[in-house]
Amino acid sequence: MEIAERHTAILSELSELGLSLARDLHAKARAAETPDEAASLAGAFHRISRSVRQTLALEARLVRDRQRQDRETGAEARRETERRITRRKAQVKAAVERLIWTEHEPSDAELLLDALDDRLDEAELYEDFLAEDVDSHIVRTCKELGLPDPPLRGRWPEGPEGVEAHAPPYRPASQPPQSLRDSSPCGGASEDRRSSA
Repeated sequence: MEIAERHTAILSELSELGLSLARDLHAKARAAETPDEAASLAGAFHRISRSVRQTLALEARLVRDRQRQDRETGAEARRETERRITRRKAQVKAAVERLIWTEHEPSDAELLLDALDDRLDEAELYEDFLAEDVDSHIVRTCKELGLPDPPLRGRWPEGPEGVEAHAPPYRPASQPPQSLRDSSPCGGASEDRRSSA
């Protein structure tokens, strides 16, 4: 049992005991045979009654505090879900957008980018938006837009910067990688001839 629930149960029991005692004192005060006895019992009754009222007030305060805490916890959970949705949209958009610009001319790319935004805005309306992993979401979105499968490298890191960091760099087909140019046989032969000269 949680501490708050335990405290509420104790306060509830104390209020019941105090109420029972107050009723007993009230009955005895009414049946008192002397004024002094009646006054003494009446004073005890008022003290017990005040204690019962304080117990009830504290019990009500604990209930309000718990309700406020539940609301705050629920609000934080909703904010965290919104942050995850925003992050997921940024991840998918960064990966698919990069592929769109790689595969299409600017005029066609603009139309696909608009379609991508529309699909992401619609997808976030459903509760299962965060159910699948990022890679699956990216692949599915590419297929829906008629794009080739994206080059994935395992699960994407959290955050749009992670998508960019792991996306393969774009290199025009007419320009071979630097490593191939450096290791060219012609280049190597030229270096040998210069060194031997």
